[in-house]
Amino acid sequence: MSVFSCRLTLSLVICLVATLAIAQSEQKDGRYYEGLARKAYQEKNYGAFLDSMKLAAELRPNHPRLMYNLAVAYALNNQPKDACALLRRTAEMGLVFAPASDHDFDSLHSSADFNEVVKQFEKNKAPKVNSLTAFSVHEKGLVPEGVAYDPQTNTFFLSSVYKRKILMVTNSGAVKVFAGESDGLWSVMGMKVDQFRRLLWVCSTAHPQMANFDPSDKGKTALLKFDLRSGKLLGKYQPDDTTKPHWFGDLAISASGDVYATDSVTPAVYIVRQGSDKLDTFFAGEPFVSPQGLDFTRDQQRLFVADYSKGVFVIELKTKKITSIASDFTLLGIDGLYSYKDSLIAVQNGVNPQRIIKLTLNKDLSRFDRFETIEVNNPVFDEPTLGVLVKNDFYFVANSQWGAIDESGHLAAEDKLKDPLVLRLHL
Repeated sequence: MSVFSCRLTLSLVICLVATLAIAQSEQKDGRYYEGLARKAYQEKNYGAFLDSMKLAAELRPNHPRLMYNLAVAYALNNQPKDACALLRRTAEMGLVFAPASDHDFDSLHSSADFNEVVKQFEKNKAPKVNSLTAFSVHEKGLVPEGVAYDPQTNTFFLSSVYKRKILMVTNSGAVKVFAGESDGLWSVMGMKVDQFRRLLWVCSTAHPQMANFDPSDKGKTALLKFDLRSGKLLGKYQPDDTTKPHWFGDLAISASGDVYATDSVTPAVYIVRQGSDKLDTFFAGEPFVSPQGLDFTRDQQRLFVADYSKGVFVIELKTKKITSIASDFTLLGIDGLYSYKDSLIAVQNGVNPQRIIKLTLNKDLSRFDRFETIEVNNPVFDEPTLGVLVKNDFYFVANSQWGAIDESGHLAAEDKLKDPLVLRLHL
């Protein structure tokens, strides 16, 4: 049958947030027409199903679920050539679907083109593993999200979604708690080290999938500033608007010390300027739906932002002009995003299979000319999330295990959990 459900490879929380945001902000966009298509499909009105799916896919190009469902619509309307062409494009993106077991494609089983595409989907399940283990922390149930690095002390920091703390991991492998719940931490998300000012900046968000959740805190979020030397909390910055829920997921620090953070629930980019003690709204609303990872261009004049539901954008910092970066492949489901030379390294955990990709930009930053999967189908992957660049190496959380926490905040049994693992990928 057609794939109308959200393909949950990131946490249920983020997916539901993105879905709600789209429904609110894009009522006449792809989601709207997909809803019409769903209704037509259920009523077996396959002509109307095809018409609505065409509109949905046109408005949200390179969206894997929409491409697959449009292929279904073509198949059900006796247009096998168009159905196979769309499935082939989806397979060429390195994605995995199972059309051979989908009865909506029964009419295509005798087609050589269809069977070739099925083989390509199977090939896309093959592992491509270039990473090595950087370190593991022997603490099940941590549910790590972010990793940061201090080059002055050669120390890594690992954030915990569930246990509301930050761990320090030294060069010798020693692990100790840097900050915890008593320091005002909710669930800990992205982190960055400002090595020149000796600061650790942290995104923290209150939600039901963390230990000791207080329902009165739901929807609260903050940027926290810690002194790297003492571990002392120096500042906690929260959005002024308390009428809406917020979720700071990731951040970036400019060379001048300005800190930018993304809000993925009430979509916005916030800033704490160097020398200021105030959180300001840098940009809010459209075109963003669920902004996640972010990083600067080499000249620090522009900011890349990955939107989980819409792709990658670039913001001119002086004018705040926002441009969507074009591509011929899917840019959805990107969590962490990192500038590396003339490319971007991205953790794409919102597609199947989850993977680490490299995106090469053209000179004017208007299009991605090249897409490369550099790590995929690693057997240790359990929702990779965020990472950090250390010279020519990319360190990232390989097994966040978000799925180990149910919607009520209950953690899975210990025998179902694994020690958190950070991998090193040489670029």
